[in-house]
Amino acid sequence: MTTLIGLLAIPAAAGASWAGVKAGLNGARQNIASIEKIVIRLDDKVDSMAVDHGERIATLEAETSNLKDR
Repeated sequence: MTTLIGLLAIPAAAGASWAGVKAGLNGARQNIASIEKIVIRLDDKVDSMAVDHGERIATLEAETSNLKDR
């Protein structure tokens, strides 16, 4: 009888362990999703800054060219 109870404890422990792993994976998925959102926002910000920077460079080049022509 003791052996039978001991054998039943193994699947119960395995089930509890799996529940812990599953909860940890769900937490990891949420963290990864949050990190992905942050990276996308930063990427968009860098892209918009690059466009602004490119426009500024083009303006400076045009002004420099105008000054050289004078």
